[in-house]
Amino acid sequence: MAQLTIKEFDDLIAKLVDHFTLARFHERLLKANALVSRKRPPSAQALAGQLYQLSAGLRRDHPARYTVEILWQDMLSTRVSEEHGKTLETLAERINGCLTERLEVIPEKEAELLAALGAYHQAVAALTDDQVAYLEMLLRTSASVAQFLREHRGEIVTEKSAKEDVQSETENVKHEGRTDG
Repeated sequence: MAQLTIKEFDDLIAKLVDHFTLARFHERLLKANALVSRKRPPSAQALAGQLYQLSAGLRRDHPARYTVEILWQDMLSTRVSEEHGKTLETLAERINGCLTERLEVIPEKEAELLAALGAYHQAVAALTDDQVAYLEMLLRTSASVAQFLREHRGEIVTEKSAKEDVQSETENVKHEGRTDG
């Protein structure tokens, strides 16, 4: 797992709060003994700061880390079917094909890795949104891939957007064909 920056961690917690609501998310953290105080923070950002300190940004073995990871997976599982999961596994294998045994990026395969990351991002974003897809990728990658992902984020999103444009044009042509026929 890659180390999340404070901003990325804040974004992750904000997405969880959007999904569960602040009250329900806080309640689930309390039930898991992930928090020290029962007092609910005034905002998602305040809660994120508290969780970041407790879990050291998901690096420390702490109930806060495990609870955040479980709730993240719970959020994703509501959107990702078994069939989608198989597709994502296939795309992950393409990414892994561009890495050494130590999960470092093979310099000669950077272009292939960029395309594979773009495809994975697109697949997850189609089920969730761009930010959730990006955070999910960071949570699942090695430090080397996370660094590559951060350096090429704009290219991956641009590649995805270009594919979306092609898909929407294809759908428009299909719809036009149906009305004409």
